[in-house]
Amino acid sequence: MGRLYTKLIYIFFSILFLSNVNAKNPPPGTGTSDLPANIFILLDNSGSMSIPTDRANALDGPIDVNVDNNGNVYILEYQRDRITKYDSSGTLLKRFGQTGNGCNQWRGAFQFDISDGYIYVADTYNNRIVKLDLEGNCVLARFTDGFRSAIRGIAVGAGYVWAGGASGDGKIASYRTGDLSWTGNIYSNEAAGNDWIWGMSYHNNSVGYVNAGERRVKVAKRSGHQLIGDNNPYSSNFVTRCSPPNPTDVAFDSSGNVYVTSRSDHRIRKIANMTACSETIIVGGWGQGSSQFRYPYGIEIDSNDKMYVTDYRNQAWKKFDLNGTLELEVGGGGTRLAAAKKVIRKIVSNTDLTSGAYFGLMEWGTRHRIRVNIGPNGASRIFNNVNGIRARGGTDLRRALNIIRNHFNNGNVPDWKQTCANNYLIVISDGRWVNHSGVRAIARQLAQGTTDSDGNKVGVIKTFAVGFNIGTGAQGNYNDLAQDGGTTTPLYADNEAQLLAKLTDAIKQAISGRLTFTTPAVMSDVQRNNFVYQSTFEYEENIQWKGSIKKYKLLDNGKFGPVEWDAAKKLQDRTAERKLWTSGISATGLNNFTTANRDELKSQIFTNSTPTDTEVDNLINFIRGIDTYDQDADTLTNDSIHKLADIYHSNLVIVGPPEASTTANTNLNFDKSEINYRLQNNYNTFKGGASCGGACATRTEVLYAGANNGILHAFKTSDGEEEWGFIPPMVLSNLEKIPSSKANATNPIYGVDGSPVVKDIYFDDTPNDTVDNPRWRTILISGLGAGGKGIFALDVTDVKNPKQIFAINNDSIDKTITHWSNDGVSQIYSYAGGNIPAELDYRKLGETWSTPRIIRMKISGKEKWVAVFGAGYNGGVNPDVGSAVFIMDIENEGKLLKVIDIEDQANVFHNYVFGFPQNNTEKEFMLANYGLQSYNTAAAKPRLSGHGGIAYSITGDENGDIINNLKLTFDTPPQGTIMVSLVNITDIVNSVPADISLITADGSSKANYFGAMAYVSDLEGKVTKINLTDQGTLYEKTTLFNAQSTSLNGRYIYTRPVMTINDSNLWLYFGTGNTQHLQEQSSQIQNRVYGIKDTDFPNFAQVNPAIDISKCKTSPTCPGNADKGWYVNLPNKQKLSAEPTIDKNRVYFPIYEPALGVRKCEQGDAILTAYDTKCGNSVLNINLGKGVLSKVVVQGDNLYIGIAGTPKENIGDGFTATGNIITGKSKATGGTGTVQTQYWREID
Repeated sequence: MGRLYTKLIYIFFSILFLSNVNAKNPPPGTGTSDLPANIFILLDNSGSMSIPTDRANALDGPIDVNVDNNGNVYILEYQRDRITKYDSSGTLLKRFGQTGNGCNQWRGAFQFDISDGYIYVADTYNNRIVKLDLEGNCVLARFTDGFRSAIRGIAVGAGYVWAGGASGDGKIASYRTGDLSWTGNIYSNEAAGNDWIWGMSYHNNSVGYVNAGERRVKVAKRSGHQLIGDNNPYSSNFVTRCSPPNPTDVAFDSSGNVYVTSRSDHRIRKIANMTACSETIIVGGWGQGSSQFRYPYGIEIDSNDKMYVTDYRNQAWKKFDLNGTLELEVGGGGTRLAAAKKVIRKIVSNTDLTSGAYFGLMEWGTRHRIRVNIGPNGASRIFNNVNGIRARGGTDLRRALNIIRNHFNNGNVPDWKQTCANNYLIVISDGRWVNHSGVRAIARQLAQGTTDSDGNKVGVIKTFAVGFNIGTGAQGNYNDLAQDGGTTTPLYADNEAQLLAKLTDAIKQAISGRLTFTTPAVMSDVQRNNFVYQSTFEYEENIQWKGSIKKYKLLDNGKFGPVEWDAAKKLQDRTAERKLWTSGISATGLNNFTTANRDELKSQIFTNSTPTDTEVDNLINFIRGIDTYDQDADTLTNDSIHKLADIYHSNLVIVGPPEASTTANTNLNFDKSEINYRLQNNYNTFKGGASCGGACATRTEVLYAGANNGILHAFKTSDGEEEWGFIPPMVLSNLEKIPSSKANATNPIYGVDGSPVVKDIYFDDTPNDTVDNPRWRTILISGLGAGGKGIFALDVTDVKNPKQIFAINNDSIDKTITHWSNDGVSQIYSYAGGNIPAELDYRKLGETWSTPRIIRMKISGKEKWVAVFGAGYNGGVNPDVGSAVFIMDIENEGKLLKVIDIEDQANVFHNYVFGFPQNNTEKEFMLANYGLQSYNTAAAKPRLSGHGGIAYSITGDENGDIINNLKLTFDTPPQGTIMVSLVNITDIVNSVPADISLITADGSSKANYFGAMAYVSDLEGKVTKINLTDQGTLYEKTTLFNAQSTSLNGRYIYTRPVMTINDSNLWLYFGTGNTQHLQEQSSQIQNRVYGIKDTDFPNFAQVNPAIDISKCKTSPTCPGNADKGWYVNLPNKQKLSAEPTIDKNRVYFPIYEPALGVRKCEQGDAILTAYDTKCGNSVLNINLGKGVLSKVVVQGDNLYIGIAGTPKENIGDGFTATGNIITGKSKATGGTGTVQTQYWREID
């Protein structure tokens, strides 16, 4: 299943990219891509979809495993009565055996063994032993003597074969290996009548075996062919015995330790002492992850102490070291439908794709039903709804297309007849369909569309044909459907390599030429020492987007002087070899990302395919800056490309010599400040010392920036030269998406899309040497933004010798967490079976949009450096990730100190609560037994909580919009309390994509505490206050404000609140708007901007009820003392497009107003508004052009705003535009007690 699951992902990516839903969408609001594509997924539910995937190469019931002296691996397949032989790398060599009673045939064999170059099969239902050579040729077959019925287990060694009885015949008999003659010995077990022997193994004069009837593992000594003990085979000393849960097989390592498989908790255990039965869990737990099993029946350990396990239900075998580290996985199975459903769930939870499309879902075959309508919430609904599709019946595609045609024509799909609309059907099937001529006729009609009154072609619906495991017989149907449907070429999931090729063929067309995107886009500016550093990028079709970082002199009049340098040009002109490095491979140093390390990098980069060495070299060299894919079409593949990729969401960070303040002040909270901390811990010694790879006072000043080809760059600010580039280990697998099979094309991706933060902290950076040795270090920590669910940290104290401290990645689909330590060694933890240490429980980590903030906290009386950040973005789809705040221990390799759940304030119709004991073994539950009889999909959706990340599905029988006979199924048996909530269909799936605002003693003189007061804005429109101070109850939280958001009114919060002190009160300013769908303009959308008071600050107190607009005023009425703030309703479907900015007595809000009505295909307006901070009265409302505005930057009395789009030629009101930078003069007056929140660099 693993391989076909990957293939289907490729196919879906192919389709989405071909349909203008880009691998990486241009910034919202900048062109026709603002109108999301309409994509209907049509999934075949016919009976053949229940067939296992990849039948030709799949394993079918792998039940036992053995290894010969050459390292070849042999797998016994129970369902096929055959043995499959692989070489040591997992390459299939041959297959032999079949069902029958011939010499090299058997029936229902459970176990076999290899000894001295021969294979011995326990032929269970023929009641005999079959002896073969290692190529599967028959040597001998002989019926077993002494058994009433059948044999099941078998072990071979020292010239003898021991066979164990099945079906209650709990005996062991011995035979000679040469002629399989019976020695006459039968050994009965203690509880005759219900015993049966399953797995057996021989090692060093001992036979280990599993008495499955007793559920015990036993080890007996042997003398010759006899199994003896104290001269009495029936005495208690005959064997040593232990009782792991439901054992099935046993193996020995070279030291004689016993390893046991378990079919109840799906784990492998080591028993180091059979007398004491001391057990250690090595690996496992129910699931489909790399370190999980679904019935691990067979086990073998080779002469090199490598452990092999058959994974029966997952149709695979896996190789581990004795610590449980996976070294090889081969096979993987499951049904076609299961693979398709898993892929669809991954697609609709990928924010890169859902931000550019509205999705719908239909099942078709015999049962036809539109399960989810296309719309803004389509992806969220599909995520769980798709699990309810079952395979049964025939394949009637004509009826499905007719239903879809009527669905569009009846006005159920938004904006599908706009001139810029992109409408697609994705038809997934595994064979032929009936009435092919009728299918073709409808597909042609849909692709032709109609002509509007202006002569424009509108209402075109194109169809992709996806053939899944169809072979060659039905390809004619798919060719016709693709041709008639206007997509020309069908897509096939046949094998992994072909699907990868199809993916790259499709990705090349990821960006449509119809986009009206205007470049460059200003993404971030930072000012330092009268210089401004500005990053921009240029959008390019079918190649990497071109990034730029320029350094300007800031003139006295606020204008930019000439360019001092351009980092992109410096990279282009560079002749010296670049220093690009990564971690997680054995090669070290600042230039290990090279073709010299191809073999190690290959497996890290190409996780979904098996490329040639040339393909690996081409990608490595392309990342390094060589045009191996001939992007410029000059026929040369050894010239240079534009080396600096786009810097999209990543803010620029400048770090020079250590410079944090050590100047004492008279503030009452000085003793709580970081200034005092630095004085107490000899920061000045660090500043004047030589621990920075030389003198810290003269440390090279560098600019750090994350780019979307996967590199965190370090550029020297003096001349713009690249010092080095770091590729985080979890980003390596993203690089595989870059190559395209289209000539002269590559595919833009997200890489290091998060913003780094840098801070000098005092801690023991060698925690594992048992010596407490704290010292000052300069630490960089960053998320990946849209590049993934990961976070990493570097020690950049010595700019020329950076070191990875840790890296963390969460895979919420395959349900694993990976932690890389400071030496680059990775450890993978599976969600299942409780294997994740609490300190690494990052299961709620989504896309790491929320930038970490580094602060000191007092925990149990001890000061500790921590990073505080939101759990990130989940696309409004997956409720299992995103809705939390993490408190990370920077001093201990990123281990967690606390996960603080942020309330998902759903509109709940009813909660259904039930609990499970710690020893629960059940995985399926009928919800009617717990009170949930049915629900209406038009009004409600189920949501699960308390399941601890265990994969689950809720399925049922559909009758129109009503779902009944609901069944909850887990991948592994749940424990503890589980709750199923029935929530309103308009409910927002919550997450925390915004940065967190933290107020420390350094940010406000009112903050007389250690730690910080945290203010967390979330997707469903709430602001939560969290106590991270030493006053009151640590980690206590309260909902301060509620915007009463739903998916209909669109009041999402994507940005953090900004703060100031007015009249001794803390004020927070923020706004709402779906930045991922700026063009959305339904009649119910009503966004707002707010100014809210926290009258309890600097103290923490519970707020009940939370503030809402009923406690606020709106212009022209100014809020009084009893009011909690002000709000402004935004007209014309306007949305906040960037974080607000406070400027003395006014606050700026960048606003996007979509083009309405017949102008929907045009760019919207970029509007800058400003309001009085105390009353919310409008003081500025000006249209700056077409496109999207960035955050306003205030420098003195100058304002700087970037626009992704086209500025107006004559803006007025003192604003002028130079390229994509708009400048103006501040008209703010007075001053406020501005609060300095922790941002990307220490604020003095």
